[in-house]
Amino acid sequence: MSILFGHPTGNPFSHNAALAHLEAGVLECLCVPWMPSTATIRVFSLLRPLRPLAQRLARRQFGPLSQVPKVQGRVGEVCRLLAKAAGLGDFLAFDQANRWLMRTMAKECHRSTVRAVHAYEDCSLWQFVQAKRLGKACIYDMPICSYTAREKTLMELHRKYPDWIPPNGSPTTHDMLIEQKRQEMELADLTLVPCSYAAATIREFYPQKDIALAPYGVDAEFWKPGTIKKPPGPLRFMYAGQISLRKGIPLLIEAWSKAELRDAELVLVGSWLLADSKRQSLPPSVKWFPTCSSQALRDWYRKSDVFVFPSFAEGFGLVLLEAMACGLPAIASEASIGPEVITAASGFISPTGDLDRLVELLRWFDRHRNELPAMGREARAEAARYTWSNYRSLVTGAVSKLV
Repeated sequence: MSILFGHPTGNPFSHNAALAHLEAGVLECLCVPWMPSTATIRVFSLLRPLRPLAQRLARRQFGPLSQVPKVQGRVGEVCRLLAKAAGLGDFLAFDQANRWLMRTMAKECHRSTVRAVHAYEDCSLWQFVQAKRLGKACIYDMPICSYTAREKTLMELHRKYPDWIPPNGSPTTHDMLIEQKRQEMELADLTLVPCSYAAATIREFYPQKDIALAPYGVDAEFWKPGTIKKPPGPLRFMYAGQISLRKGIPLLIEAWSKAELRDAELVLVGSWLLADSKRQSLPPSVKWFPTCSSQALRDWYRKSDVFVFPSFAEGFGLVLLEAMACGLPAIASEASIGPEVITAASGFISPTGDLDRLVELLRWFDRHRNELPAMGREARAEAARYTWSNYRSLVTGAVSKLV
């Protein structure tokens, strides 16, 4: 008996979910559009125009899975990535990768040894339908909160921040995709979620679903404080992730302006998904930098003092755990793993969307700069408790009931 596993790109939590099945001896094969080799990444890195692509692709590598059986669609994925790099649209590449994965897994689940299919939101429907026809189990992995709760939040944010919406920005997900998400959830025999907040949003709309909690981990050997002391300078607050409405960036910028901190700066690292006019009019003490490699992101953590994660609708927030592992005390909203990982000694939880509380917390760190080293050590200790080994054990325990 084995599990057919797939993900449209490959990331730390999908890699470790697949590894959990491999360690349990139940991984049939890994379906992924492309998991490039080290040699391929090295060649891309030598070509200046392809270096940004090489940095992104490097995240898809995962040594423990390098030799497992795979079904890949390299040519199609290269075309999608090149089209994306040419500015032809992120959504198109995203949708095509999801469709390739669903089509491929629907075909591969006919293997006689496959007893369950493990896939993710937006790319599970076709293989789940096929699996049900064949009497096989469906494992639905939800790295984020319920789409119903998410859509409600996004509509509220579009009403509140209309001038932050980029051209052609849609306030809601396409009706067809919402219907797909609904069908995926209904077909699932088991739903894996990474935090209590995500579980609660699913139970609100699907109280009958079998839900298993499996918090993600962090590689504490990679994500760790630097050996060189941070040079003197402004107190640096940092955010990493998508620069979007859902992530709370308009709220953060408003709070930052209202806090009026002296000798302090805010660094935003990630893909800008808001109106260009807002990027061009950021306050002088706010700096934006595009998505970077894991090594470069780690350097940013090490050069910062406080991590801020004001998301309105999250799943887990791996960047929060990474930042804490690098020794940063943190501010996080309730709509994340924050309430489960941040203690009174390592940071603060801010009610989701509470502008005044966020302003108050920014000012608190400004007034208590001498307490940051001790809080950073506590943050590091808390983050280190969340291991990928423990995540894999939880996944294996939950899935063992099905296969």
